[in-house]
Amino acid sequence: MDGDTIVGLIGLLILALVIGVAWKGIFKIFYKYNTLLVITYIVFLFPIAFCHILLLGLFGDTKKQMMAKKVKEQAKFEKLVEDEKETL
Repeated sequence: MDGDTIVGLIGLLILALVIGVAWKGIFKIFYKYNTLLVITYIVFLFPIAFCHILLLGLFGDTKKQMMAKKVKEQAKFEKLVEDEKETL
């Protein structure tokens, strides 16, 4: 193997890792935010959106964690509504 082949293989490996992380990030950003907002974000602010997608792919919450947060927020909201009804 010469130097160009090794550099090419390392480049392909890095590209595959970036694509894998971006793929996970795209699913997380669409699940977390409004679809139309995400599409607009990607179209108009692509470099920032791509960095955001990569960061979500690497460090973002799992689907279970996002669901747990939503359930807690919903329970808190329902409790506030019940408290408000009781005061009226």
